[in-house]
Amino acid sequence: MPSQIKVDEIKNVAGQYKIKTNVFEGQTTAGSISVQGEGTNTTNLQQGLCKSWAKVSADGASNLDSFNVSTIDDDGTGDGGIHFTTDMSSANYVIQLTVDHGGAGSSVNSVEVTDGTQAAGSFDYTNNYVNSGENRVAFNVDRYIAVFGDLA
Repeated sequence: MPSQIKVDEIKNVAGQYKIKTNVFEGQTTAGSISVQGEGTNTTNLQQGLCKSWAKVSADGASNLDSFNVSTIDDDGTGDGGIHFTTDMSSANYVIQLTVDHGGAGSSVNSVEVTDGTQAAGSFDYTNNYVNSGENRVAFNVDRYIAVFGDLA
């Protein structure tokens, strides 16, 4: 049986309440750390982390900054894709897409995942604005993308 240390409080040698470590692992479930949330609720640390994010340039060809993004696609005006460095566990993850207004002819902008393209390793998206004739018009603007879910 592994050794156990049971204490009421841990302080570093300078008396501060800091613990420095490179790895946290759940005691009974590896890779699962519960943290105190609001009130008496707890939440799972790994579930709440953003697993991938990117800021893609208006031209769609430049990855301005990112995490867990291997490549980006520029498939045309307002049309692109993201490929993950580390895949998600399935295609069932959440994508948050927003855009810079970019001088579009309306304040109504839409960014959407292209039907059928969300897979464990990548997804495609389009961004549009609605012009005065209520037509959707594709346009190039900076894109801000965040992905939440389980990694493979």
